[in-house]
Amino acid sequence: MENKYRFRDSSLSFDERVKDLLSRLTIKEKAGLMSSHMAAVPRLDIGEWYVGAEVARGYVSRNPDEPTTVFPQPIGLSGTFDTELMEKAGLAAGKEARVLNKRHPSGHLMLWGPTVDLCRNPLWGRNEEGYGEDPFLTGEMSAAYTKGLANRHGEYLQAIPTLKHFCANNTENERGTASSDVDMRTLNEYYYAAFERPITSGGAYSVMVAYNELSGVPAVINPDIQKVLKDRWGLGFVVTDGGDFSQNVTFHKYSESHAETLALAIKNGTDVMSDCEDVVEAAVFEALNSGLVSEKDIDKALYNSLLARFRLGEFDEKHPFSDVCEMMIDNEEHKCLNRRAALEQMVLLRNSDILPIYDECSVAVVGMNGNCNLMDWYTGYSSYNTTIFDGIKERYGKAEYDNACDHIVIKSKLTGKYLGVADDDTVSAIYEKDDPRALFEKAEYGHDETTYRSLYNNKYITENTCKCDSESTYRWFSQEIMKPQKHGDEVLYRTYFGKALGVDDNGKLTIVRQYGLTDDKLFCEEVISDGIVRAAELAKKADAVIVCIGNDPMIVAREMYDRKTLSLPAHDSALAKAVYSANNKCVMAVVSSYPFSICEEQEYMPAIIYTTHAGPELGNAFADVISGRYSPAGRLAQTWYKSEYELAPIECYNIIENDMTYLYYRGKPLYPFGYGLSYARFEYSDFDVKENGDVISVSLDVTNVSETDSDEVVQIYFRMENPSVKRPLRQLVAFAREHIKGGSKRHFEFDIKKSELRFYDVSRERFAVEQGRYTFMAGASSEDIRLTKTIDVSAEIILPRELCKGVKAKNYDGKCGAKMKYSKKLEQHYMLGGGLIYNNCVLGEADSIEIVCGSRVNTGKITVRYGGETLCEAEVKPTVDVTKFETVTAQFDKAVLAGIDREKPAVFELWMPEQIYILGFRTY
Repeated sequence: MENKYRFRDSSLSFDERVKDLLSRLTIKEKAGLMSSHMAAVPRLDIGEWYVGAEVARGYVSRNPDEPTTVFPQPIGLSGTFDTELMEKAGLAAGKEARVLNKRHPSGHLMLWGPTVDLCRNPLWGRNEEGYGEDPFLTGEMSAAYTKGLANRHGEYLQAIPTLKHFCANNTENERGTASSDVDMRTLNEYYYAAFERPITSGGAYSVMVAYNELSGVPAVINPDIQKVLKDRWGLGFVVTDGGDFSQNVTFHKYSESHAETLALAIKNGTDVMSDCEDVVEAAVFEALNSGLVSEKDIDKALYNSLLARFRLGEFDEKHPFSDVCEMMIDNEEHKCLNRRAALEQMVLLRNSDILPIYDECSVAVVGMNGNCNLMDWYTGYSSYNTTIFDGIKERYGKAEYDNACDHIVIKSKLTGKYLGVADDDTVSAIYEKDDPRALFEKAEYGHDETTYRSLYNNKYITENTCKCDSESTYRWFSQEIMKPQKHGDEVLYRTYFGKALGVDDNGKLTIVRQYGLTDDKLFCEEVISDGIVRAAELAKKADAVIVCIGNDPMIVAREMYDRKTLSLPAHDSALAKAVYSANNKCVMAVVSSYPFSICEEQEYMPAIIYTTHAGPELGNAFADVISGRYSPAGRLAQTWYKSEYELAPIECYNIIENDMTYLYYRGKPLYPFGYGLSYARFEYSDFDVKENGDVISVSLDVTNVSETDSDEVVQIYFRMENPSVKRPLRQLVAFAREHIKGGSKRHFEFDIKKSELRFYDVSRERFAVEQGRYTFMAGASSEDIRLTKTIDVSAEIILPRELCKGVKAKNYDGKCGAKMKYSKKLEQHYMLGGGLIYNNCVLGEADSIEIVCGSRVNTGKITVRYGGETLCEAEVKPTVDVTKFETVTAQFDKAVLAGIDREKPAVFELWMPEQIYILGFRTY
């Protein structure tokens, strides 16, 4: 068909084509393209388009009739330390997205994922979505995955990966209103760094901004969207998180209207509003009519999102990705790749020579995670699934399973009868104890969260119907979760939403009055069959036993809520003890989205394997590892701590100040970052480190001194000796996973860009590599360091901070009690109350100071100190409104000045009461 419009002429540049299309659109049509559900433009033969399809672990199909390849959870994929695997996984997911887009051509190509929020605290509810706690590992692995997804051919893209969630988005509680307060060094070196690599060297073309505020600024209007993501790194376009456009008014209460939010979002670089299209369209017209934006502003945002659609080939009849066949989805090649991914993410935590189990033997598999393959919220449907029990049964033949859950009956205090399930799923307390309809399976997940499944109809009691009619806990609101509260020998059942379950006068289960321990809401649980006793008996009869503990990704912690503790559920802990006591040829499988504190189990359990919920190949891969067909070599992408008491509060984002993550943590963890054992043994030798222009050349040899063929993950870390600012104790800077046959040697070489040694210099608001001595370390984990070498690195000499040139208050080196806030009027950050510390400063000839500041209430004083000596106190009078700042001056004490060396670098401090706020200062 002959092209009617220039924007459909593929011989023109994309820039010409987008501009031509924009010139043809009416303002109403433009408004209809501003939300994530982009409206059709029938007169130009343009169909509707959806922005957003999940791709955390492969393309997420929500339709079981259209299965896709489901890879292991991202925290497990990252633990492979295999960038080649990640790129292939991305390529597979991108191909499958193309197939789904061919079937349903309304937009399956602008993909949401991967999540590069750093797992700085393992209590985070969405831990499984991240790539671990290290920005370098996260950057390298997500860059590879996005490169595969995009699969760039010239200017065309197979799919568009969208990184989540910019930025500092690691707290589920109050995530829609909370502010993640982050100092400038941590922000740039840690949180922003995770996004940089997949944008600049991977295939990420888009970013989703977070729900939270960032140091007082709603993420949707963060100025660094434009300044950093786009201007510095060259990102294509930016989209809001679902519903967050309107939440800027309803939750954050930052904007007075949606029109104001639209104007601020576009100004700061956000292009697509993931919200109700009617709300967004109305905001566009209101913003235009009130003069908050111009049509040119709207065109700026639309140019970015439309250019992405052109790069996907939407407006071309023929392009590099137009030949799509059904064989590209869920095929044997992808299944083989998935098997490899499931194998490579397995981490051997402990092995006292019990593994592998080569011999043909009988095996007992016990525990709730032993015969299920669970989905998290960002999991698609697979065409098949294997469980650990499936894999063991296939490998060893003689295998038995018990989930170790108690079988109970529940007696109502009101009726004196037992809860039971009728054929229409109705639950009533009208049954006798020995009636098969009265038997329930009680599954305890910790955190007081429990489910009750009828052994009569195999369904769960659920809150929304008060019936036993739910086949799964997999839903956004998992109303199958009950929270039993003990009151002596009696139990009160709280529901998912905190309501009280009880029975009416006819004994029918229902929601009852919330408060009071009345008979209608009190029950007594009686154990008919003890699950742990059953599991121990099964273990006694077997030659070996596998106890499967861990989590259900939809229960206890997930999107919307965080964990409170690292401890194992009490039931899992008791199960592990009992089973080991029954049979000491015991392997503990931790199948989990996140780390647990398993200090006690580490002491007595002969072998421990960690795996994430690894997709359909979970059971096959586990059996391969247990039986020795595959030597495990996965590594932990985050630290496993001994207790949550070793962690800063989850609301705390300043990892440098609070010694968080392996970078700064000084304690002894249960398992360190990068940790993982193998069936093979490796020796490291001939370590050489040389400065070579703009790179640091590192080489070493690794020898497999065992007879077992295995992968080894070589990790290179560095630290700076005597730095001018606080630097990491060790920092990952290179890694490689290679297969080494037994008795063989491999040579490794790494060319590390000198820029990888950088830190963010807050005094000059830019990155710098500091000249000095650097120690490089080669090892099998962040603590298992085999070889070290220290060299001199020529770089920039970091000069003292010159206070006379002016200092922004937010650019501190340390603080005590001070809080970072944001002035909407000035569009700048300021500091409120407490102490501010600025290191490596010189006073020079200055004898006075001027401070741009204010006081919210009464008059107060700012104490100014240098080198531990008080120079002056500056009086600040009330300004009442924090949008108002005044310049206050004060003269230094001449006697104090006479006794100090003004040219010797020292610490400069400002101390103020809680009502005083500071924007900046300078000496003169």
